Amino acid sequence: MLGWLKSSATADHPLADARAAKIIVDNLAAQNASQALESLSDQLEGLRDAVGLKAQRGFEIIDLVDSAAKPFQRKLSQEFVGTPSPGKAQETRIAHVMAGFWCRLSDAYRLLLEMHEAGDPSAVALRPNLGTIAARSLRAANLHLKWRLFRYSLVSPEFWMNAGRVYSIAERHGVAAGKTMVYPGTWGESSVERELLKLLALSVSSTDSLPPIQVELAERVCAQFSEFFTLQKQASAGCHFWFDLSAAKAPARLADRLALSHTMRFFGPAGAAFEVEKLSAAIRENGMVPSTVNLGADYPVALVLQTLRHLARYWAPQPPARKEARAASDERIDVVHGLADVLIAVEGDADELEDFDRRMQTWPIANESAGGFGAVAPPARTDWLEIGTLLGLKYEDGAAWGVGLVRRISLDNHGNRYVGIEMFARGVTTVRLMPLLADGSVHPDNELGTDALLLPSAVDHSLGRLEVNLVLEPGLFAPSRSYGMSLYGCRYLLAPRHLIEAGQDFDIAEFRVLQRS
Repeated sequence: MLGWLKSSATADHPLADARAAKIIVDNLAAQNASQALESLSDQLEGLRDAVGLKAQRGFEIIDLVDSAAKPFQRKLSQEFVGTPSPGKAQETRIAHVMAGFWCRLSDAYRLLLEMHEAGDPSAVALRPNLGTIAARSLRAANLHLKWRLFRYSLVSPEFWMNAGRVYSIAERHGVAAGKTMVYPGTWGESSVERELLKLLALSVSSTDSLPPIQVELAERVCAQFSEFFTLQKQASAGCHFWFDLSAAKAPARLADRLALSHTMRFFGPAGAAFEVEKLSAAIRENGMVPSTVNLGADYPVALVLQTLRHLARYWAPQPPARKEARAASDERIDVVHGLADVLIAVEGDADELEDFDRRMQTWPIANESAGGFGAVAPPARTDWLEIGTLLGLKYEDGAAWGVGLVRRISLDNHGNRYVGIEMFARGVTTVRLMPLLADGSVHPDNELGTDALLLPSAVDHSLGRLEVNLVLEPGLFAPSRSYGMSLYGCRYLLAPRHLIEAGQDFDIAEFRVLQRS
């Protein structure tokens, strides 16, 4: 693994010769962004086995690859979080390529530190740059983590041990806390400690309940406010998380009877919690994100505030409590996803069922409460799964379909996805929504209508109280748009009240029933 730490007069890495390196880098322009980044990842991987490469030249090669990769990283990042979506297959491909590159870049910088620690004579030249090398390794590790979190994927235990090792080396050489120029440019100055805190803050922010766009925002907020986080050798107020620099374990909250060791470090939001609350207040007051806050792009104010509220909850001294107790279950549920298939399931249209059976899946339930399920989605055929997905749900031996939303996703060691599902209704009915004519009457042509789902409501929002909740196609709800509704042979006039939830292929909205038409 560390064969390239043996330096000699000649080196066998393709980028060891400066002229050959320029040709290789110039040729990347002929490849698409994913291919180019994979090629650069291979060059970093090749450093592991290169023989005869001196430390300073190794640093120059890694810096060259690091710089050459930036335009391809930007292109893929913009494609991943952009609108319209590149599609699930392409999203998976981008996330895999990006996570792989950042992992190899972090490892390459870390191995330079290991070369220095192993006593290679050529590594003496690295001493003035140890802080920069360690900070770059941790910054790349943080971006690797983000791309793994985008896909709700596991992070290997070795990842945490490697991050701890990088910080330990920097701390031992006295370069952990001091300012260092990580990269040239406006946002280039940082410290090894701050780069570690970015990584640690993101890891404890419960991103398994956030869609990718909010994971991106959370990472940006963690980076922006990491300077207000605290890292120290003893637990104290504001430092209610811990991380062991020598253990292959992810950071965690402090717990009673925690066995302490000299390699443990305690961290927490401390002043960051106050700063985030100040930012939230400023955004609410001015209706915009201050120019002093770098989120990487312009995001809707509501989305930023929602993400800040999420971070504040999970950075708090006490984690958010469950609303309802969950009990273990050995039941199984039939699952379909997307409004179109939920409508088919509820309607039970025989003409659609042959292909529908192929799309329906059956998941074991891990636990259950009045408000939802914790279920296990098998690895196969779940690449569509993401936070906010609309699900149709039915007990395997049951008859009635319900409607739920995916609220949390995590991955186990076997590739199964644990899915937290919030139930909106335990039984639903299809209804027909009809446009209104200019005189306010319901249009008589049924073909102009659209199917929707009527959710059984609580007592104080029942049909008798003249309010109903509907799941309908996105874009159909508008504050000034009324509909006719056909239900059990009767027609009703509906006036819009407010939008409850919006997803990629659905809206959930509340309507007032004005009268029977």
